[in-house]
Amino acid sequence: MNATRSATSIVPSTLNRGRGHGGFSLAELTIVIAVIGTVCVLSLPFFLSYYQSAQVRAAATDVAAQLNLGRQMAIQRNQSVCVSIGISAPQYRQGTCAGTVLLGATTDASGHGVGHSGVTLTTTANPIFSNLGAATPAATITVTHGSRSLKVTVSASGRVTVGP
Repeated sequence: MNATRSATSIVPSTLNRGRGHGGFSLAELTIVIAVIGTVCVLSLPFFLSYYQSAQVRAAATDVAAQLNLGRQMAIQRNQSVCVSIGISAPQYRQGTCAGTVLLGATTDASGHGVGHSGVTLTTTANPIFSNLGAATPAATITVTHGSRSLKVTVSASGRVTVGP
């Protein structure tokens, strides 16, 4: 009889498997959600700053690519090409900056390159690339979006760089 008693005490009873042994309580879930919300709120300004910087960087990189395209067009055509910097996008012109507008796969019907919304371009001069790839005059294009800006520099040798 003693053996029967010990055997029955080892087997768990299905009645003792009540609620409350698994999962999380409402208080624990509330604290986890509060911590996640706090982290999101605190990281939002950093994310917005990064996002604005990335937009300016992308626009400046595109302007640099469009300037390099103007340089390549001058070398390929064996004639000067002016990259006339507009408010939002550059325009390619044959010879001087008053020359014929050049149209291509990367321009719209008026010869303007692709622009970014909300981005403003200002320049010290419109670079004219020679058939050898040199730029006259050297220029600095400032790409601005909101309070952020980057400079795209065209050296006299025709090298295009993006920097602060």
